[in-house]
Amino acid sequence: MMAQEGKSPAVDVAKERRDRDEAVILSTGVRARFVPVASSLITDVLSAIKDPPIPVVFIKEKERDEENPNDPEYLKLMREVKEKRDKVSMDTMILFGIELLDEIPEDGAWINKLRYMEKLGHLNLESYDLTDPIEREFLYKRYIAVSSDDLIEILKRSGISEDDIAQAMKTFPSPTEQSTD
Repeated sequence: MMAQEGKSPAVDVAKERRDRDEAVILSTGVRARFVPVASSLITDVLSAIKDPPIPVVFIKEKERDEENPNDPEYLKLMREVKEKRDKVSMDTMILFGIELLDEIPEDGAWINKLRYMEKLGHLNLESYDLTDPIEREFLYKRYIAVSSDDLIEILKRSGISEDDIAQAMKTFPSPTEQSTD
């Protein structure tokens, strides 16, 4: 009878990698660790955003319906889908690609600032449950802890191309839209 093998070598490698990956101080002063994000996760998240149906028009000369991918309204909807995918991709990178090393501040000052930005009409937080730990972590990372410079680093570590990084950065808040505690 063959002796039962020990734990998977993958566990040892993961632990070694975890210990080797050093903490960084994000440009906002928050301590974190960059974590590569699996491309399959991003693919799955993006696939949840469906393309709009291609409009169909009747062509008299051909006496049949044909798709019209050049329809102005369809092109507008496709731009909106692309923007939404870019934003969701960035959100996924922020949530899964940044591991915070310290607890999220509980004093609420950063939440109050976000609520004020919402009051001014610059943010919409109504779909978020600010008492849910994951939603709270996401909001903290997205609007407080992670700047565009930090995000570029996580995108590079996850194997995202420079062109895709440039495109994705258009969906990230500019430094004037972010605030820090």
